[in-house]
Amino acid sequence: MLETNTLVFFALVAAGAVVQTVTGFALGLIIIAGVTVLNIAEISFSAAVISLITFVNTIVALRNNRRHIDFNYVKRISLGLVPVLVVGVILLDYLSAKYYNFLQILLGIVIIGAGIMLMITPAAYKEKSSNTATTLCGILGGLVAGLYSAGGAPLAYHMYRQPVELNVIRATLLAIFAISTFWRTLVVAVAGHVDSRVLVTAAASIPVVVIVTVVTGRFVHHIPDRIVRRLVFILLIAVGAFLIVR
Repeated sequence: MLETNTLVFFALVAAGAVVQTVTGFALGLIIIAGVTVLNIAEISFSAAVISLITFVNTIVALRNNRRHIDFNYVKRISLGLVPVLVVGVILLDYLSAKYYNFLQILLGIVIIGAGIMLMITPAAYKEKSSNTATTLCGILGGLVAGLYSAGGAPLAYHMYRQPVELNVIRATLLAIFAISTFWRTLVVAVAGHVDSRVLVTAAASIPVVVIVTVVTGRFVHHIPDRIVRRLVFILLIAVGAFLIVR
């Protein structure tokens, strides 16, 4: 990437880290949406970088929240997520080579869907979802994670409907994101897609993610969640529509 594009990429990383710290997801969406619209890099490259920096971001965010993780949700979601994630990566390779325009249109649809989910405040169920429903949610999240390394929206929507404490939901989501990004990075590395450009860009982005996550975490209780969600919603809808129309 050119120097100017690199600075823009870092700005997108910082914005994504802020939004993810406040809302619980959307780091990958913010980055890949901005990169694709501005034509800074290809989707496959962006997704590979996002996987690496999201993994670091989740580990940093989990450092004080590990005890709140609900491992039953993690296990059930991972059962669906991990195998389908591999399918998503394979599909990304195929569409990148044959139907890149369709890949961008599909990204636009995913971004719009995520924007809508971001604005919905789902009422919690009276009882926890069945293991089957949770695994099906993992399948959907795994497909989007494999394609764009941004499968947080369906996972977040499902978890926020569960009748459990908010700190448990957030910690569990972070644990799932850590598993998702770890496996995605492993798959693309085995496939030979983690080259020096991906590693250098990710390594340079990681300090930005860590610093922004730590600073935002200290002030997260003073940041108006609703306003952040509305701004991100408008941005994602506009970006998604642009990708589809273009």
